[in-house]
Amino acid sequence: MESLYQQVTLRLRDEGGRMTSQRRLILQALEELGGHPTAEEIYRHVSRQSPGINLSTVYRTLNWLEENGFIAPRWFEEERRRERFEPAVLTAPSRHPTPFHFRCRSCNRILEFADPRMEEIVKQFERHTGAQVKDVELTFYGLCQACARMEAHLVTADQQPKAIKR
Repeated sequence: MESLYQQVTLRLRDEGGRMTSQRRLILQALEELGGHPTAEEIYRHVSRQSPGINLSTVYRTLNWLEENGFIAPRWFEEERRRERFEPAVLTAPSRHPTPFHFRCRSCNRILEFADPRMEEIVKQFERHTGAQVKDVELTFYGLCQACARMEAHLVTADQQPKAIKR
């Protein structure tokens, strides 16, 4: 499978556009940062290499990448205040490539899990409603394994009898 950078380069060439140094840095940042970086995290990453780049350039590039199906925005904060981005091309063979996400309420770690049964659920929904699903977003919230262990340890420690000082 071609990388995000390769796919964008091909699209730009087909449309008569060009790969600017800023676009290249932003695409590299998406691949290097991995996970689900915010526009601000991408900006901080690329501004180390190119101090003259503007946050607005990052947003314009991310908007173009989203409009052309190269990245997908994701919201993991319940108030949906902060948009995060993930390459949409990494899982492109499936019609509905979006994995399930889990965000730890304690450390904010984001985990992904893909399940092929989602395709059948989407097909059933489309048959039942006549709707055409274009994207699926499912996020679970809770405690990751490490935070759950830490919380269990703290609860256990709190339940221990306390020594009485005399």
